[in-house]
Amino acid sequence: MLQLAVSSHYASPDLSMDGVQPLRGAVQTFEPLVGIEGWALSLEAPGEPVELELTVGGETFAFTVTEERRPEIDRALGQETRCGFRFGPDIFGRLARLSAHRRPFPVGVRIAGSDVSLRPARGGLPSVGDLVEEWQSAVLGAGAPSEHKMGRGDRLLARLAALRGQAEALRDRPLRPLSDHDVGQIDAVHPASESQVWIVGSMKRGIEPDFPAAVVDRQKFPSGIALLQYERADLATSSVGFIGVMDTAWAPPLAMKDGFVYLGRQGQYHLRYGPQTRLLRADAFLAAFGQAQALPGGHAEAMAALLHSGSNWLPGNALAAGIAAEGGVDRLLMLPGFGCLAEGWAVSPAKRVETFHMKIGDCVLVADEAATGFRPRPDLQPVFGGVSSVVARAGFSAVLRGALGADASGAPLLRIVHHDGSMAVQRVEPKVLRRLDPVADGEEVLRLFPALRHESFYPDFLKSAARLNAERVGEPQALALQPARRVVVVRLPAEVSNLNLCLDRLSRHASAFPADIGIALLCDQGRARSEALLRFEELKAELTAPLSLFLLGHENDALAELPGLLSRLKAERFVHLGRGIVPTPAGWTAIEASLGRLGHAIDRFEIVDDAGAPDRVDGALSAAAFGWSTPALLEWSLSAPRLSRGLYKDSGLPRTPGRDRVAKGAAMRTERPRASRLADILDEDLLRLFETEARA
Repeated sequence: MLQLAVSSHYASPDLSMDGVQPLRGAVQTFEPLVGIEGWALSLEAPGEPVELELTVGGETFAFTVTEERRPEIDRALGQETRCGFRFGPDIFGRLARLSAHRRPFPVGVRIAGSDVSLRPARGGLPSVGDLVEEWQSAVLGAGAPSEHKMGRGDRLLARLAALRGQAEALRDRPLRPLSDHDVGQIDAVHPASESQVWIVGSMKRGIEPDFPAAVVDRQKFPSGIALLQYERADLATSSVGFIGVMDTAWAPPLAMKDGFVYLGRQGQYHLRYGPQTRLLRADAFLAAFGQAQALPGGHAEAMAALLHSGSNWLPGNALAAGIAAEGGVDRLLMLPGFGCLAEGWAVSPAKRVETFHMKIGDCVLVADEAATGFRPRPDLQPVFGGVSSVVARAGFSAVLRGALGADASGAPLLRIVHHDGSMAVQRVEPKVLRRLDPVADGEEVLRLFPALRHESFYPDFLKSAARLNAERVGEPQALALQPARRVVVVRLPAEVSNLNLCLDRLSRHASAFPADIGIALLCDQGRARSEALLRFEELKAELTAPLSLFLLGHENDALAELPGLLSRLKAERFVHLGRGIVPTPAGWTAIEASLGRLGHAIDRFEIVDDAGAPDRVDGALSAAAFGWSTPALLEWSLSAPRLSRGLYKDSGLPRTPGRDRVAKGAAMRTERPRASRLADILDEDLLRLFETEARA
């Protein structure tokens, strides 16, 4: 290894040999989720590895060696080197565990065995405190749910909603159809949904592509309108055809009467409609939209995104073609990013049913044929002529795969696909579609797919369930916030009687705690919420400790919310008590001792049953009761699994034999986690994956 002793200074990043000092290098980035990266070499021996030290206040803190490629350096030197180095992202977690008096110390990189340091690209040396703050922000940001990116169709709907809001001012304005301000007429309308109406007609050139408007039909309906304009051969050169979409509460009547749509913020211009205006069916409107060659400047692409994709999804197409096929969906469980689990029936006396497609909004789902099963439905036999062969495979269960968004909505359409490629489209009741809850819907899923773990789709199902768990994590609402350096975080039970028992014990034992130990209570929006608010006010009168109260948006444990919550409380050390956990007298003593402990090892509080024996049902040493330091929790939470009920067994908390402490007989359960075989399966596999990746 290359170790040169030279005078104390920074190595130059210039690769030209213009002095006696051959060492070159620089620190390029301090990235909390990537690590500390840079490069270093000696111009006398560019191919030799260089040992480097990460220093804190001038003292060696960690070592590494140059071994990574830096193509830009190789090109400048004209030879291949491995001069890049990286201190991994775990170095930030180690820095966070340093004692508070080291926070001002500078962090640098030095060539081992020398006084030569590498200059950071961003200027001066960052301090330990600076890097820890950046790391904490990055960890909390990485754990936050990603924001939904709006597509063109979504942006157009938002624009229409804003225009509709601006049109509210037209309610109080007198509107008159002056002949000089007539700009066109509406020839046809197509009501697409309760608040969306499409219009087809002609108008003068030069009209803006979107504007607020008011439909006058016995009353005023504020609306937002967006247009695409196109050339029509039957019109004068001063006019164009248009297709528009309206966000409005107006429902076009079957028989139109003379009326007006007033345009603009002042409502000075208008479009006419009347008895000549036709109501278009979906297929006729789609044909008109498809034939329009839009002029520049309109909303053609965004409007196309709002439309369903083609006439193949028109209900009743099979009947029009003379194909007798009927079907329905009894159960439809949606998992965003994965698709749907469906159970239903399909009968086609003259053709064999092969597979299924489904359309929800603008997302098309296709059945996984390897996971599609058929079974008899004798209950349908009287409806179809009493013939058993017709219903011998009428029942089905299927996994419909597709990139289903979390905001998917609209009446689902089921497409029954026959062996000869012909198709029949059936409407599905919108109320059948519901989001999959791994806890509440677990038995339904396992009834449809008893061998779930061995199905070909299971790995993708598991990933989507994990993503759903992560998206459910949100920032608790602070109803009362009192920061404290040491905190006991208590997830309150869901039952009122258990909540009162928990708070009675808390009031009795926490009164003996030192004044700097805070109490943070977490309640959900269930029936015990009001009781939690009342008891919190009583605790404020009884205790001198800093008290905080947070409201969760779900009924699970809040292990995933702990990093953000502790950051808001400015806590350095904490004890976490999960839902329904009540410490014993010995447990309260152990909690106080844990909060006074130094270092970053975990304190585990043994949970016992009514007989005083270790809990064998949900685990005696669980993530439901433990104490730790906040920096260590932040580092662990970056890769920690998000679980169906917030926590499961030890939730993958690290174990450090010889350093971790166990407090025997420290807690009891007043409530157990909600029972769910599916949630157990998913959480066990998520923990197994987490442990496998941690060992790799």
